[in-house]
Amino acid sequence: MNLKTIAQIEKDLQNIADQVGEKGFAQAKALYMEKVAVVDEEGTPLSAEEIEIVLMPKMKEEEEEKADEMEEEEEKVAAAPAPKSAPAPRRKAASIAARMSAPAIVRPRVWGSLKNFKNDERGDAVDKAQRFGHWLLASKGNRKSLAFCDCNGIEVKAHTEGVNSAGGFLVPDEFETELISLREEFGVFRREARVRPMTSDTLRVPRRSATLTAYPAGEATAITQSTQTFESVLLVAKKWGVLTTVSNELNEDAFVNLADDVAGEIAYAFAKAEDQAGFIGDGTSTYNGIEGVATILAAGTDDVQHIEAGLTNAADITKADIHDLMGLLPAYADTPNCKFYMHKSTWHAGFERTAIDYGGTSGREVLDGYRGQPSFLGYPVVFTQAMESGTFAANSAVALFGDLTLAASFGDRRQTTIQISDSALNAFEQDELAIRGTERFDINVHDTGDSSTTGPIVALRA
Repeated sequence: MNLKTIAQIEKDLQNIADQVGEKGFAQAKALYMEKVAVVDEEGTPLSAEEIEIVLMPKMKEEEEEKADEMEEEEEKVAAAPAPKSAPAPRRKAASIAARMSAPAIVRPRVWGSLKNFKNDERGDAVDKAQRFGHWLLASKGNRKSLAFCDCNGIEVKAHTEGVNSAGGFLVPDEFETELISLREEFGVFRREARVRPMTSDTLRVPRRSATLTAYPAGEATAITQSTQTFESVLLVAKKWGVLTTVSNELNEDAFVNLADDVAGEIAYAFAKAEDQAGFIGDGTSTYNGIEGVATILAAGTDDVQHIEAGLTNAADITKADIHDLMGLLPAYADTPNCKFYMHKSTWHAGFERTAIDYGGTSGREVLDGYRGQPSFLGYPVVFTQAMESGTFAANSAVALFGDLTLAASFGDRRQTTIQISDSALNAFEQDELAIRGTERFDINVHDTGDSSTTGPIVALRA
């Protein structure tokens, strides 16, 4: 049995394809592969079934002759004087020959369908996952992946103190875009609040705290003066991290799927942290000092910032409770972005049941249900699993109503770092890889009203 690298097998199979053609290639390849064992550049055995090789067929003799003739004609045209404005002749034959002699293209095998990377205008899902996987291993120092990144223009850049106070490797922009898209898909608060990109670790945003007032003006009397004042909303990027492990066997056997899973898990973990901090954060270290909108409103003033309903669970919600909640919201906050926010169980056991009780709905309509995003009295309903569910805690906010973009700012530092180790978390003993992801963001819920003024979002309190 001959040991050969992928590069050697590519060359041999390309020669076989040139000799036997497309029809006889499958059988010739099978005979060839019976006599060789595949290893990577580091000598690690690979399964031949995991390697998909796309070969470029050799040009036929008559095609080569035509290409030569075209090249000769183009050389004659190039030798003749041409006007200065005339474009340079295109060497079509030469480009065809170069394309036909290109090396084989190797794509790793994919186990099942990818769940996180998707085919879109940014590229092919498998290609994106393969590039991300090579970047992950390159940050660990894998020579093969470092060479891949170097050849494909992927930066493997260590973190610097000037960007964020964290170690690891900065995720390149092409992958950071994918991770941000996944976080917005999994999370709610990032998607619904006003996102403010942070180019440094702190950001001050001006916020109008008092407006001008018009007063009656008598004849020949001075007009009463009023002043418009502003205050600053401060966003300070706070560090968040996620840590997980994967087996080395999985890394070798399902390279693309590993990258897909790591991207999805890291994005989901950060999205969950964002939702919990933005909705139910209590200002403690558990939420990095962030106080969430539901927490603030629940602690506020009854009939100003929330409606006191005395609920034990979602089944206790009545039509009157919902109507009082909606009636509490100021007119200026009744914008196209005005929505309900609640746990999915609160919707089904409370709001949805109440909607059916309104009557005028046939059994068939109830069975068919609704399509797409649910709505209540014309307002979209957004599910967030960070909110209260089941048996409600006393004095907790169980549903929100209003425009979250007016109430909260999400400061996004947009810098994710990833570090891989084979020694952390007993990874060495268990033959695993430990993967750590970090990012920085802050949430400031700055407009929820006060004891006498209702803000742009209100709550239904248990």
